[in-house]
Amino acid sequence: MNTTKIVVTLSGHNDDEIKAEINKAKDSIDDFDIVEIRGDVFDALNREDHGKKVRFIIDSFKPLNKEIIYTYRTAREGGSGSKTTVEYEALLKAVCKSMDIDYIDIEVQSGDKITASVVETARENNVKCLMSNHDFKRTPDTEGILSVINKMDKLGGDIYKVAYFPKDEKDVIYVTEAVKTAKAEYGDKVVGISMGALGKRTRTAVGEASSVLTYGFVARDAAPGQIHVTELRKIFTK
Repeated sequence: MNTTKIVVTLSGHNDDEIKAEINKAKDSIDDFDIVEIRGDVFDALNREDHGKKVRFIIDSFKPLNKEIIYTYRTAREGGSGSKTTVEYEALLKAVCKSMDIDYIDIEVQSGDKITASVVETARENNVKCLMSNHDFKRTPDTEGILSVINKMDKLGGDIYKVAYFPKDEKDVIYVTEAVKTAKAEYGDKVVGISMGALGKRTRTAVGEASSVLTYGFVARDAAPGQIHVTELRKIFTK
């Protein structure tokens, strides 16, 4: 039985885009389990207005029994976030304290001290920690990927997400093999993505190579190779 949960990524920048994405998501409400809010798209806003946008999205889906992931993806990991590490830490801790979220995405490359600080705040507020690492330029070999996942485990993660851009088929295999090995050790806590068209099958893998989460879209893809949530649901219910 497949246990992969489908995450819909919302990345609208302004009120019109946000409302349009919410409406599209509600039209496909049975095709996803979790909503990911990309806070980095609100980078130009002050903290108060940022919070209003995030709360509006949360309030749109929490009554529909959807879990929420808050993600602030920095520019170094493929997002549009430009905050300093100090600002990044403060934002994630504030979101854990003030928002009704289920998961906080923490980029482990932000540093062990910052990660530990956010994890502590998350635990105090019953928020799960989704450790993440993205590289749009290269894919480590299987051992390299496993070392990142092992670090995520040591830092107290609840879910370990790695996403890399492949240059060739070998890179896709590195990700697939790492997922298999990490799942055997840690159970259903691993998300392994090989981005772009070449690695698209990692987003729909089943069995021993399946991820605990897969990310899709309803209006616009937020990462190379993302698949519409309706198509994902069809694949995972075959």
